[in-house]
Amino acid sequence: MDENIKKQELDFLYDEDLLPVLEKLGFKEDFLAGKLKCAICGDVITNENLYSFFNDKEIKVSCNKETCKNKAQKNGE
Repeated sequence: MDENIKKQELDFLYDEDLLPVLEKLGFKEDFLAGKLKCAICGDVITNENLYSFFNDKEIKVSCNKETCKNKAQKNGE
């Protein structure tokens, strides 16, 4: 995986790349501790419900609920 995280759109993320990406973004410890939450609804982010990283004045995370996906897409534009 590229060590330089740049603003780009990702269609998918391999499982083995998730923790390095979370670490680069400063989310790894909270994710592993079950404390990383969806910026929109507040649900805990897991491997199963992680949908996206988006920029809303800072990098945030959203879950895969339809309402959260839609809001994350609008905020990330």
